[in-house]
Amino acid sequence: MAMMHMSRQMTRAIRSFGMGSPSIAPAVLLANRQQRATVRTFAKKSFAPTPEPEVQLPGEFDDDEEDYEDGGDLLDGLPSSQKRRVFALKELQEKYDNAAVDFYKEMALLQVKYQSIYTPLFDERVAIVAGTKEVGNFDVEADDEPDEGIPEFWLTALFNNEKTQSIISDRDADVLKYLTDIRSSVLTGDEHGFKLTFYFAENPYLTNATLEKTYMLEPTEDLIPVKFVGCEIDWNQGKDTTVEQVKKRVKGGKGGKAFVTETVPCDSFFKIFSPPEIPEDPSSLTEDAMMEMEDAVGMDFDVGFAVKEQVIPRAVEWFTGEIAPMDGEGEDEFYDGGDEGDGSQFDGAEDPRAMRR
Repeated sequence: MAMMHMSRQMTRAIRSFGMGSPSIAPAVLLANRQQRATVRTFAKKSFAPTPEPEVQLPGEFDDDEEDYEDGGDLLDGLPSSQKRRVFALKELQEKYDNAAVDFYKEMALLQVKYQSIYTPLFDERVAIVAGTKEVGNFDVEADDEPDEGIPEFWLTALFNNEKTQSIISDRDADVLKYLTDIRSSVLTGDEHGFKLTFYFAENPYLTNATLEKTYMLEPTEDLIPVKFVGCEIDWNQGKDTTVEQVKKRVKGGKGGKAFVTETVPCDSFFKIFSPPEIPEDPSSLTEDAMMEMEDAVGMDFDVGFAVKEQVIPRAVEWFTGEIAPMDGEGEDEFYDGGDEGDGSQFDGAEDPRAMRR
């Protein structure tokens, strides 16, 4: 990847995600200042590993848009000579912003070029995992087990990544066992950002062969989400992991007590395909609603970015756990792949394939 200047936010993002530098995708410009301020507020929480100064919310801006854009009261206390220089700097900033948009467009095209190089490598990975491609001996002693590929490869890789693990429930794991591949693609043209595609083998849980999630981003130095687009999941009856059955007590029945069963939402990995919507006018939200929206947007983007930048390009290392965060004890044994001859690469850490949460 070409070297580039990284803003403070981007540096924090890299540290937060643990390794590598993010591929910065271009994005559509926000329609208005208020929404721009909103998504910057949301994104601030996603990338900051330490508490940030409080960000001014959109509703706190002066109603006079033109006055705000020109600097308004901020310039009133400056001498005329300094005001002129500030306006000159603003003109310069606008030129930079225009150049940055072109930069991100060209970077997206470069990413598309390398996607064509990565594609055959990822195709081969699918075949190796499925067991349809012959592989070398690699000085591994033979045993009596049949060669049927690597079951639950992607479930294990996702579970070993702390960003994705945090939203995988036990019920989700049963579905993700049938995941055969994950790909990312860069959006070009008027739509800027990236798309994730999850591929599933035939299974008793959902009928979709693929699930898609699109992240549209703003073309600035920072990774600012603008819009998320999910897809509809066709669940088989009773298999939807995003809801659960809850019994509630109601008045009536014998003894004045009775129970009814209600279907209510629950935490699930598959909720990323029904993403939160960023409101155009967040000033109407209550403080609690704003905090809830910030959490939802931050979590959603954290997960998508981790899948794109970490899990997909280095899936085998997430599967083995060799680049997964360590708790401390058992680190040497874990990195060595467990005790020699025990057949488990998960020694020193919970095996996600036997996970029960």
